[in-house]
Amino acid sequence: MSNLQRGVKLLYLSRADVEALHCCVSDVLHAVEEAFREKAAGKVEMPPKPGIHTRANSFIHAMPAFLRGSDVAGVKWVSGYPENSRFGLPYITGLFILNCAETGVPISVMDCTWMTEKRTAAATALAVRRLAVNAQKLAIIGAGIQGRANTEALRAVLPSLSCVSVYDPKAEAVEQFREIFQTNGFDVEQALSVKDATSDADVIVTCAPIVQHPNPLIESSWMKPGSVGVSLDFDAMFRAETAHAADRMWVDDSDQFEYYRQHAGHFVGMPTSYCELMDLVAETAGRKNSAERHIVINLGLALEDVGTANMLYRRALDLGVGTVLPS
Repeated sequence: MSNLQRGVKLLYLSRADVEALHCCVSDVLHAVEEAFREKAAGKVEMPPKPGIHTRANSFIHAMPAFLRGSDVAGVKWVSGYPENSRFGLPYITGLFILNCAETGVPISVMDCTWMTEKRTAAATALAVRRLAVNAQKLAIIGAGIQGRANTEALRAVLPSLSCVSVYDPKAEAVEQFREIFQTNGFDVEQALSVKDATSDADVIVTCAPIVQHPNPLIESSWMKPGSVGVSLDFDAMFRAETAHAADRMWVDDSDQFEYYRQHAGHFVGMPTSYCELMDLVAETAGRKNSAERHIVINLGLALEDVGTANMLYRRALDLGVGTVLPS
């Protein structure tokens, strides 16, 4: 182990440093998939994330995890503030601290915005790649950072996709989305409503702000047979009855799902019987027939962050990227 890794020095990676590593979708997908495989093998320590809430519908969460198989540990201190756009700031901000698992000493501090964006999309792609059947139409609710990241990840794992229907109340967000993704062979449609976007979609991904008292819109009748719905916004968009009407519901972590149900007032009326994403990754559970409808609740897990942060750290060491600080 190098002196840097032992904690004699601390490697700082800014957002610009992280982007300079030029990691692609497949890099993050591999890191997140391996983290879920460790979870399936019982090699992950990950308590439910504690949080504080300084403004309505806002949060600051601590997200620790230890991947025993990879011998990697760390914690993300991340905030989500939906009103940040008024100040020209992103919805998600924060830092990640990577620790030496042998000594506990911090070895790297890095901006977590890129990581959060890409690892969340990777978790979506891991599930949808295994559940979607010849998916051609994608529906995105929320054309912001997560909407774009998820579209990028899903296009990478679903070559059959030919169009995306996008709904966002901000027309400029949809236009920016269109500029990024409209290409020959892939069409971007602006939907007039959530119902319009989800109509006849094979995959639905909702990226709305997480709110304390949601008014979910998506009804079970809006999901056609064989479709997959992915919630990245807790219970902001999918109704409880829609989850009950689905053939199977998946969550990324049962302990955290139940924590939010019991202690934070989310997921009221949602099913109490569901499968975990790790079982899908480990291929111990999956789709049974092409007509099944599936709901996936991705809360966002610290194991995804630790796996991604470790990948970024290793690449930064190899490429000499970042600023080495005294510990």
